[in-house]
Amino acid sequence: MTRRSLWLRFYIVLLVASLAVDAPIFGLPALSVQSLPASLFIFLAGMLFPLSFRKEALQFVQQQKWLLSFALAFCLVGLISIALSSYPALMGLKCLFSYGLYFSVALLLLFLFSLEKSLGLFFLKTIAALGVILALISFGEVTHEQLYRFLADTFRNGEYQIVDGRFRAGATLGHPNLFGCFMALAVFIFFHLKDEFALKATLFYPAIGILCAATALSGSRNAALALILPLLLISLHRKTLKPAAIGLFLAIAAILFLSPGASRYADVVNLPAWQNNTSSHNDSSAPAQINTAASRLDLWRAAASMFADHPAFGIGPGAYNGALKDYASKRLLAYDREKIEKGHLNAHNGFFNILAEFGLVGIIVVFISSLYCFLLFIGRAGLYPPGPAHALLAAIFLSFMPDAFFYSPFYMVTTLTLVFLFTFGKSHRPSIVSDAS
Repeated sequence: MTRRSLWLRFYIVLLVASLAVDAPIFGLPALSVQSLPASLFIFLAGMLFPLSFRKEALQFVQQQKWLLSFALAFCLVGLISIALSSYPALMGLKCLFSYGLYFSVALLLLFLFSLEKSLGLFFLKTIAALGVILALISFGEVTHEQLYRFLADTFRNGEYQIVDGRFRAGATLGHPNLFGCFMALAVFIFFHLKDEFALKATLFYPAIGILCAATALSGSRNAALALILPLLLISLHRKTLKPAAIGLFLAIAAILFLSPGASRYADVVNLPAWQNNTSSHNDSSAPAQINTAASRLDLWRAAASMFADHPAFGIGPGAYNGALKDYASKRLLAYDREKIEKGHLNAHNGFFNILAEFGLVGIIVVFISSLYCFLLFIGRAGLYPPGPAHALLAAIFLSFMPDAFFYSPFYMVTTLTLVFLFTFGKSHRPSIVSDAS
C-alpha cells in the first residue's frame, strides 16, 4: 500500500468519525452560529486533495457535470426562495449553506473514490464498523443511566427520550430516530459486503444481530420501516433469501422484545380511531391522551398549507419551524409548543419539507435529479431481482418518508455518499474495488 493510499484512508476515517461525533470547536455569535464542528475544518483540509490532483479533479468535474448542474440549480432555487421569503434571510442562507456543504463533502468523497477504486470498499467497511461500534455504545447507554445522560447532554442538547421508563438509544448521534435509521443502513451494507465480497458468515450474522438489536433499542418506528421493508424486498431474490429471512427474524424479534415503549407502535395502528375520537385538529385544547404518530399528520398538513400559500418557491430554506407558529393546528401547538419554540421541528417527511421550503420549482429539481440517479443505478444494477444495493437505497428512501434528516450533517453526508457511490460507478458494483482483499 502506497503512502498516498494510507493518507487517503486516514482522511476518510477521520472525516467519518468527526461527523459521527460532531464535536464543536467554536461559535460565530455575529452570524448566529452556535458552534462550528470539527468536521467542517477536516472537510476544508480535504480540499487539498483536488488541489494536489488537479488533472484528475478536472476530469472528475467533467464526468459529473450533470450532478453539479442539479446541485447548482437547487442552490439557485434556494436563493430565489430566500429573496422572496418573509422569514429571516440569514437563517435561509445558513440552511442553504448547510445543504451545499453536505453535497460538497459527499462529492469530495466520491472524488477520492475515483482516485483509488478500493477506497469505495474501504468507505463501506468504515461505515459498517462504525455502525457496530455505535450499536455497542447503545447497549451500554440503555443499561447505564449516567452514560445515557452524558451522551444526551453532549450530543442531543440535553433532550432525554424516555418511553415507559426506558431510554431510547441514540449513541453519539443527534436523535434516536437518526441513530435507528443509520443502524438499518449499516445492516444492508453488511448484506452488500456478504453478497459482493464474500463476507464470512461468522462475521455477518453476529453483526446484523447486533445492528438489529440497536435498531430496536432506538425505539424508532422510522427505523423499523427502513429495516423490515427492504429485508422483505431482498427476500424475493433466491441468492439472498436465506440471510434475508434470518435478518427478518432477528429484526422482528428485536423489535418485539427490546424496543422501548410498545405503545409507540400501537399508536400507528390506533391512529385512524384516535383521529375520529379525538377533538378536531382545530381544537385549542390538547387531547387527553396524545397519539405520538398523530403529530406527523399535523406537520404534513401544515407543510401543505405553506405550499398552498407559496407554491412556486416555498417559504424559504430552514423556515418551516418558524412558520409553524402561523400554520400549525391548535392541537399541534398544544402538545408540541416546546419543540417549536426550541426550533426542533421539521415536516417529518423529506418530500413535504422540500415542498414547503423550496416550493414546486424546488421539488421538480429534486425529482429530476433523483430520477437521473435512479435510472443510472438501474442501468448498472438492473431492476430485478433486487439485491442488497437495491435494499440499501430503498432503506435510504424510506428513512426520509416519516422524517426529514436534513438537519444532520452525518446522516446527510453518509446517505448522499452512498447514493453517489452506488450510482456513478463504472459497473453495478459501484466502482468499489478491483481487489477485494
